[in-house]
Amino acid sequence: MRFCIVNISISLLLINFMFSKTLNFLMQNPQYKNYIKHAKLYNYTDDITTLKYVKRKLKQHKDLRIRVFGDSHVAGDFMTYEFRNILGNVNSIGFLYPLMPLYHQTLLVEYESQNFEILDSRKPKTYDNYPMGGVIAYPNELPASINLKINPKQVATWNSEFITQIVFKNSDILEALMIEDSDKKQYILRAKKPDTWEISKLKLKFPIKINALSKDVMLGGYFIYKEKNNNIIEHLGINGVRSDIWLKWNIDVLEEELKVIEYDIIILWYGSNDAMYDILHEDRFIENYTKFINLLKKNNPNSIIILMSPPPVIFPIGKSKNNYKESQTFMPIKEAIKKVAQYEKIMLFDTDNFITETGSKDGWAKLNLSKKDVHLTPQGYKLVAHGIYQSLKQVLNQY
Repeated sequence: MRFCIVNISISLLLINFMFSKTLNFLMQNPQYKNYIKHAKLYNYTDDITTLKYVKRKLKQHKDLRIRVFGDSHVAGDFMTYEFRNILGNVNSIGFLYPLMPLYHQTLLVEYESQNFEILDSRKPKTYDNYPMGGVIAYPNELPASINLKINPKQVATWNSEFITQIVFKNSDILEALMIEDSDKKQYILRAKKPDTWEISKLKLKFPIKINALSKDVMLGGYFIYKEKNNNIIEHLGINGVRSDIWLKWNIDVLEEELKVIEYDIIILWYGSNDAMYDILHEDRFIENYTKFINLLKKNNPNSIIILMSPPPVIFPIGKSKNNYKESQTFMPIKEAIKKVAQYEKIMLFDTDNFITETGSKDGWAKLNLSKKDVHLTPQGYKLVAHGIYQSLKQVLNQY
């Protein structure tokens, strides 16, 4: 009888979780359903095998892994949050920053930290050896610790045991970190080489605590996933960065990290901050963006890659911030991103066109879908998520 009760309890938990996920943005705001017909994904891909493969995964919502790189449009976790609501059965984390920088968030986990500080790759000349994502946590004094707790409202799992890969480096090969999981199992991590980024693999039951044993240890992030059948929707966004931010990341560890999890869909949403300058060096922009895409292709060869052009790049003029103007390089950036998508035979979602076709930037601002500047509101990012999802389904249904 106990066996039946336990299974019924688990089933009820899963049903409740799935029910909560069905209340996505469009279900709560049906007045925007007609907007989605204006969302368009331009498909320059000729890899029919990959398209059919991802179509099957997207239809089944099984073992589907999505990663989103980008700037402030991504850093708030709003669009990726809505992707999770649409799909409804996310059961793994994917990659996480070691700690979230100020004004950034992830809804997948809860962090608690003591005596750790953050470096990130936006900062000029302070550090030049970042791992993927460009965020580092380091102790300013000992004792120092980070607690990680998975958010059960975002991750559907009653089994809290995960494969956990920790990205770190230390100044020597002595004890660097002590990891303790919820079963009180403890693991000591030592660097194999001094001052070299490496990835250590453990099986841990969450929540976990990471203790610094060296004042020189640096954490570069965590991969958290199941042994099989992972549904992952993660984001690596940093406020204010351009599309060439990856040039500040250590290429050796970046390639190692890109191989840890094979992603089915990789979305890149850069360009807004590239358009903040009056002059665009188009050749350099295209070259650097293309190199990053080639790295992604090399290490995730079975992925669909989607570029997103930025929404209208509007910024305030004058001290009052009551007047706004559009960047003079916005349209050239948008055209350059289109060229990259065509050259690389990947996909393109035209965010500006989606907004223009559904009432303009001002119209979105009046509906609380957009702010007056370049940013959208959380509601706007959620609507964009539906636009991408539905237009991707339309493209894949052709195969």
